[in-house]
Amino acid sequence: MATILIFEPDVNLAQKLCDSLEKEKRVAVICDENDPSIVEKYADETPVVILDARLKWTACRPLLTCFSQRGCPILFLTADRSMSTHLRALYAGRCEVLTVPFTPRALQNRLTALTGPNEPPREISVDEKERVALLGGRRVELTAQEFALLLALLERPDTPVSREQLLRTAWGYQSMGETRTVDVHVQRLRKKLGGEYIETVYKCGYRLKLA
Repeated sequence: MATILIFEPDVNLAQKLCDSLEKEKRVAVICDENDPSIVEKYADETPVVILDARLKWTACRPLLTCFSQRGCPILFLTADRSMSTHLRALYAGRCEVLTVPFTPRALQNRLTALTGPNEPPREISVDEKERVALLGGRRVELTAQEFALLLALLERPDTPVSREQLLRTAWGYQSMGETRTVDVHVQRLRKKLGGEYIETVYKCGYRLKLA
């Protein structure tokens, strides 16, 4: 199993990453972003890199050059979901994006997808200015209500959200009344995004699966 190199300026987050990875029996090393030569210490393997997008470009540029030359897969960390497409375009090699905050399960799933034989799953993000969804960087045109529903699901990714809560958040309804309208719009949203992203949660509502 490849060594994981962590380039993270936040000491607490770096330690959280390291602890989570070690629980999964992975070897993780917290690195200095000003020392791209650290990769050369792993001449007998291709390490996996976790890189925080908040690092200054002056530090990122030599790191990305070095990683690209070695063919290192990169997991970018960002607090801004809308940055996913930009970050993927920034690196020519194999890469993935994980939005902070994240769960240990989401971290492991991203790393498994990144280092496994299959391509990583397409990332869902939104462009609120143009009111469109982005699926793996591809524009998906949505109606105003479909867009509002997606935003409501994105507020709590990988967590069940009740139909009543979706009515309040996406439609602004204070009285619950008939929730069938949620089911209808979820069906329409599924057709546009793909059925694997929105999961029906029995006796509750729906969950947007991003992990």
